[in-house]
Amino acid sequence: MSNKNFEKLKTLIPLEDLDWGAKEQIYAALDLDFLKTLAIMPDCHQGYLLPIGGIALLDGVISPEYVGFDIGCGMCCCVTDMDSTDLGDWNDKIGIFNKIYKRIPVGIGQMKSLPEDYKDFYSASGGKDLNQRVNAKLTLQLGTLGSGNHFIEIGFNRENKVVVTIHSGSRNIGHSIATYYMNLAKVEDKHLPSGFLDLSNDLGKAYEKDLRFGLQYALDNRMIMMISTLEILGFNTKDITKHLKNVINENHNHAVITINGILHRKGATPAEKGVLGVIPGSMKSGVYITKGLGNEEYLNSASHGAGRIYGRKEAKRQITLEQHQDWMKGIVAKVDESTIDESHKAYKNLAKVIGYQEGIVIDIVDYVKPLINVKG
Repeated sequence: MSNKNFEKLKTLIPLEDLDWGAKEQIYAALDLDFLKTLAIMPDCHQGYLLPIGGIALLDGVISPEYVGFDIGCGMCCCVTDMDSTDLGDWNDKIGIFNKIYKRIPVGIGQMKSLPEDYKDFYSASGGKDLNQRVNAKLTLQLGTLGSGNHFIEIGFNRENKVVVTIHSGSRNIGHSIATYYMNLAKVEDKHLPSGFLDLSNDLGKAYEKDLRFGLQYALDNRMIMMISTLEILGFNTKDITKHLKNVINENHNHAVITINGILHRKGATPAEKGVLGVIPGSMKSGVYITKGLGNEEYLNSASHGAGRIYGRKEAKRQITLEQHQDWMKGIVAKVDESTIDESHKAYKNLAKVIGYQEGIVIDIVDYVKPLINVKG
């Protein structure tokens, strides 16, 4: 690789601190003629084709792989006017925890009551098979959490106010759209490497349009869960409407058409000047609320979390249940064998990851300490 290619790289973390898989993906991206800039965030680790925590500005090219499977995955965060003491004692918090699990499907769970006004999906590609796959799950998964690192977390901020943070995406809908176009991108554009589509061609345009459907679905999904959680906390319709006006929303898996090119964020939070963002860590670490500084050198982006140290299988080999339970003392959560792969030490140190970015791409606005954590 030439030194000229390295001029396209902007990183907030030394490359030697990254896993080898992530470095290989970075080097491969830098070799692309149509890559204009690649920014790397400090939560970076190996992903699929592009590492998680990577932001790529491409010239006239869009990539389903660079967006990823969970289209529109992101955060909604609501700072309420409720004092944390109003959540009650430990047993009261357990009651809230159980109500959330009872009302909001997690894992492979589906909704029992379906919204009637959600419009069916019709792919811009005309793909009937894709339409069938998406519409089969469309209403069943709207308002559901999923699994993995997705969560509903209730905590308190520096002013002792209750804060609800939800991390989820487009569920099977986004995965179906992504898979469909990833398969086509392997064979369709012969003048481009596998995994990329020319945005001036019909297929590239179709993916960009279907992508926007997935982004909206992911937001709708989070907002339904936010309303449900606020209702469980005792807020009435008027108060919920007021709070929803101030919800921070960001998604960290997307592609955006800009005047400079097609900006792909894969596990990266938008950090345009003045834009509020949400950066969580492990089940124990809590959540930072941030404000973007609009640093164009790093493509107006920040990390989307702490980033993993261990993959899921390795985490279960390295971390014991006793350690997991000890780290989670004082937080109501599912603390058992099923969540060891989401345990505290499976992730990088969140404060250190934030430190790489503070004053460069973000300023810290607030910090939220967890009290209740719900996972799939």
